[in-house]
Amino acid sequence: MSMSAPQLSAFQAMGGFTPQQSTTLLIGLVLACALIFAAWALVTGYRGWASGQLSQGKFAGLTAKVLLIYLLLTFLLLH
Repeated sequence: MSMSAPQLSAFQAMGGFTPQQSTTLLIGLVLACALIFAAWALVTGYRGWASGQLSQGKFAGLTAKVLLIYLLLTFLLLH
């Protein structure tokens, strides 16, 4: 449901930005948080693999899962 013209002008007058800019900011924050999580998961997995606590197959699985989740989230948010 879209906003009417008076609602849009009131939103822009009080917020100083458009609803589209607000949506863009929110999507950017979500993707940035997901990217930080992905980096943390991959670094932790690499440390486990380098120390011998994680097999190469499990590390490859972790990498594939992290990439798949990030790609799906990006597709869902930007489509």
